[in-house]
Amino acid sequence: QLTGRTWSPEQLAGMAQPCLAELTRRSGEGSSFSVYRDGAVTVVAKREHDGPVRVVQDVGARRPLHCTAVAKAILPWLPAPELAGLLERMRFERHTAKTIVTRAAFQAELRRIRAAGYALDDEEHIEGIRCMAMPVFGHTGEVLGSICTLGPKSRMTYQKLRELRQPLAELSRQMSERLGYTAPSAIKR
Repeated sequence: QLTGRTWSPEQLAGMAQPCLAELTRRSGEGSSFSVYRDGAVTVVAKREHDGPVRVVQDVGARRPLHCTAVAKAILPWLPAPELAGLLERMRFERHTAKTIVTRAAFQAELRRIRAAGYALDDEEHIEGIRCMAMPVFGHTGEVLGSICTLGPKSRMTYQKLRELRQPLAELSRQMSERLGYTAPSAIKR
């Protein structure tokens, strides 16, 4: 905190690994950590579970802002001018029948996420895949990225998503604290 240190994506990826290992262990599903930089959300670390059916994620892959939980978990906590600029430039491309494709619907979704403290991708990006993500904050309170758990909808039922909220909240808070964040009560979980 005293040095005003900025973390590189590689450093954040390394710091995320213990949290991802624990999230994958507790969920039985894959997990990842994504960072926000210059208007883009990129997967920088991942952990896959050992089962025969899994969702493969590529480190370095950019995620669409409007239809992935990892991006939607970050955007509500951006400074208002930055978010407004992003919204002006966003193209709401349809990926599945459930993709949000209007700015008004997306802004309503961001308000819901901010109030709830977590984001969902309920087959919005890829049909048959569900993901839940929560933000990770740095020492100054800025949102740096998000941590998520994801899997096929046959296993990521709505009941399982509800059950995973608490472990995901604990691990996103733990990651934030490792980065020097000291006001976890500011995050509604």
